[in-house]
Amino acid sequence: MDRNTIIGLVLIAGVVLTWSLFFAPDSKKPAPKPSNPTEIVVGDTQTTPIKGALAPSDPKKPAGIQDSVWTAMSDSAQQAAIATAKSLEHGVFSKLYEGQDELIEVETDKYNLVLHSKGARMGQLFLRDFVTSDSQPLPIQKEDVNNFLAVKFKQNADLTSPLVSTTDLYFQPGATGKVKVTGEATENVSLIAKVDDSHYLEYIYTFKGNAFDYGLEIKQVGLNELIDRQAMEVLWQAEVPKTEKTMELMREKTALYYREAGSVSDLGPSKNPEEPIASTNKVDWVAFHSQFFTHTLMVADEKESIDNAKFWQQTPIPPDPNDKFSGEVVKNMTLTYDLSIATQPTGSVKYKFYAGPLDFSILKTYDRDMIKQIALGWGPLQYVNRWLTIPIFDFLRGFIASYGLIILLLGLIIKTLIYPLTYKTYISTARMRLVNNTPEVKALDAKYKDDPTKLQQEKMGIYRQYGVSMFGGCWPMLVQYPFMIALFFFFPNSIELRQQSFWWAPDLSTYDSIYNLPFSIPWYGDHVSLFTLLMTASIFGYTILNQKMQPQQQANPVMKWFPYIMPIILLGFLNRYSAGLSWYYLLSNLISIGQTLLTRYFVSDEKLYAQMVEGMQTRNADPNKKKGTLERWAERQQGRQREVAQQRQEARGEAPAVKGAKSTPPKKRR
Repeated sequence: MDRNTIIGLVLIAGVVLTWSLFFAPDSKKPAPKPSNPTEIVVGDTQTTPIKGALAPSDPKKPAGIQDSVWTAMSDSAQQAAIATAKSLEHGVFSKLYEGQDELIEVETDKYNLVLHSKGARMGQLFLRDFVTSDSQPLPIQKEDVNNFLAVKFKQNADLTSPLVSTTDLYFQPGATGKVKVTGEATENVSLIAKVDDSHYLEYIYTFKGNAFDYGLEIKQVGLNELIDRQAMEVLWQAEVPKTEKTMELMREKTALYYREAGSVSDLGPSKNPEEPIASTNKVDWVAFHSQFFTHTLMVADEKESIDNAKFWQQTPIPPDPNDKFSGEVVKNMTLTYDLSIATQPTGSVKYKFYAGPLDFSILKTYDRDMIKQIALGWGPLQYVNRWLTIPIFDFLRGFIASYGLIILLLGLIIKTLIYPLTYKTYISTARMRLVNNTPEVKALDAKYKDDPTKLQQEKMGIYRQYGVSMFGGCWPMLVQYPFMIALFFFFPNSIELRQQSFWWAPDLSTYDSIYNLPFSIPWYGDHVSLFTLLMTASIFGYTILNQKMQPQQQANPVMKWFPYIMPIILLGFLNRYSAGLSWYYLLSNLISIGQTLLTRYFVSDEKLYAQMVEGMQTRNADPNKKKGTLERWAERQQGRQREVAQQRQEARGEAPAVKGAKSTPPKKRR
C-alpha cells in the first residue's frame, strides 16, 4: 500500500470518527437483514437447503483504522468506511462489490439448477431422472462457494493493481424467481455486471427443456478501456460429489478428462499432482468426470479452443482420519485458461456445458470423441463393445425390462456367434488327446522320458503324420478372449445397469452382498458376493471338465494346478466388481459347459480317429511333404545339443561317443 493510500485512509478514519462521536444518533438500530428464502424445491417433493446462499457478509474493517475506533463506530459508519475503502481499492468496479445475492431457479425436463446473482455463478444442479444410492436427488454439483466458473482480470497493467474476480461482483439479473423450460423450448437468462452503460460484463445462460446441456456466453463491452487485456483468465473449479454406493469405486473411476489436438486424455484416477498439468496444444473440451456422470465444458464453435489450459485434481482429506473413504466429496477439480475477449471494444465467447449421464447414445450425438469418456476398453476391445456389445444390448433392452434377462440373452448370442471357434478348439484338443493315447506315443514317452528334446522331436513327427498341430486349439481360444475382456469393461461402466435390480442384487452396476463381514479380509473385502461365488464355482466346473478332455502329457506341476488357482484369484478380484459382470461370466461358463458336453455327444472319437488315420495315409503318400515348423525347430535343437556334447568330450580328451565319428566344429551363429 503506497503513501497516498495510507494518508487517504487516515483522513477517512478521522472524518468517520468525528461524525460517529458528535453527530451519530444515540440509539443504534441494526441494519435490516434481507428476507430471502433459504430453501428451494428440487424435483417435485425434495427440499434442499442452500448453504449460506443469501447470508449477508460480515463487515470487514479496512486497513488503517484502529480496532477501538472501529468498535465504537455505528453500523452505518462502518458501512460508509468500507465503501470508501473499496472505492479506493477497486476503482471503477467498486460499486459492483455491494449488493444482494438473488437466486434464479431453473427447471427443465432434465435437471433443476440455481443461479446466483453474486458472481453470476451456478450453484446446485440436480438431475431429475436419477437418484443417488440412498435415493436422494442426484447432484452433478452441490451448493458450495467452492463451485464456480469465474473470470479474473486486473484493472490495469500495474503489478500492484488488485485482481478482480467475478465471484466477488454482484451481477444484475434479467429475471429472478423461477424459470421453467420444457420440450424444445429455450430460455435465456442474463446477468450483467455493469460499470455503466458503455462498460460491462455479461453472462448469458441458455437452457433447453429436453436437453442435458446448457449454453453460456461470456460477453464484455468496453472493458478493454478499463482492464489489463493481457491478464484475463477463466477459473472453473468444482467438487465432484459422492453419488454411488462406495467411495472407493467412485475414486477409481473419477478423473479429469480433456480433448487436446483431437486426442482424448485424462489425468488418471490415482493421480494427485502437486502442480497443475499444462496442455501443450489447443483444447476443445474438459470434463469433470465421475463414475457414471460428467460435467463437461466445451467450446460451442469447433474452430475456437481453450488456450493455455491447466488442469488439476486432488483427493480431499477425509473428515475421519481412520477412514480414507469417508466424506461426501470424491475429488476436487480445477481448470484455468486464458481468455482474450477484452482485446477489442466488444468481445464474447460461447460455451456449451453437458451435465448428465455417461450414456453412449447421448454422448455420441455431441461428436468430438465425447464417447471416449466411457471406458469401453483399450485398443481393439473398445470396438468389440462399440460395434457388437452395445448394439445387441440396446436392441434387447428395447423390448425386455429385466436387465438380468438381457444379460442372459446377450451371453447366449455372443456364445452362439463364437461357437465355430469353440468347436475348432474342441476338435483340435480331441485330436491331440487321441494321438497321445496311441501305442506309438506311449512307447516314446517311456523310451525318451530322460530326453525331453528328443521326445518332443519324435512326437512332432507323429503329430505331423496324423495332421495334428500342438497350437491348433490355441488360436481359436485366443480369438475368444477379446470378447470376454471387452465385457469386463462394459458391465461396470454401463449406466444402463445402474440401480437395476435382479434377484438378490439391488444394483447390477456394483457388487451384490448377501452378508457383510464384521472385518475386512485383504484381497477379498468385507462382504460376500453370491454372484461372484457362483461364478467361481462355474469356473471350477468348467476347468475340471476341460482337464478330463485334455491329452495326458508330462507337464510342470505348477502348470497342472494353475487352472485351479485362477478361480481363487478371480474370486477376490471380482468380489467388489459389478454383479452384472459376475452374472455374465457365470452364464458364459455354464453355456460353455453345455456347448462342450453337446459337442462331445455328437462328435464320435472313433470316427474322428478314423478320419485322422485316413488323412495320415494320404499325407504319407506324398514324398514332398515338408516337415512342420516345430519339428524342424526340434531337430535344430537336438543337433546343437549333440555339438555341445562333442565339444565337451574333446575338451576332456575323450573319444567321440560313436566309433569313427568325426568331430565337427560348431556352426557360427548369425
